[in-house]
Amino acid sequence: MKYLTASLEDYLEIIYILSQNLDSVGVTDIAKALSISKPSVTRALSMLKYEKFLNQEKYGKIFLTEKGIKTAKTIYDKHRMISEFLTCVLKVDSQTAEIDACRIEHTLSHKTIKSIENFLKTKNILID
Repeated sequence: MKYLTASLEDYLEIIYILSQNLDSVGVTDIAKALSISKPSVTRALSMLKYEKFLNQEKYGKIFLTEKGIKTAKTIYDKHRMISEFLTCVLKVDSQTAEIDACRIEHTLSHKTIKSIENFLKTKNILID
């Protein structure tokens, strides 16, 4: 796999977010958070395990690897920047901004993301 699909990026991002708030992340947690079936989660996790983004105890806890954490954090940071840009600069309501940020984060180039980040930092909207 040369690149992650938008769907697999969403899985990494939600695992990262859930792991910030829960002691352990399981298939049920991911399925609930993404409003999808457990079998769909299981299929995606097997692809992510194969690519060394995560480890999973047999029928148990899911842990991001170092590679998984780095990738998930990058995806999460992109989402956060886009959402901040939409709400603070364009004055989009927060619910719409979250939905749109989730869609946009998968398509914008690294160069555009960097430009948004620099703009937000110069306006003191985004703080590391």
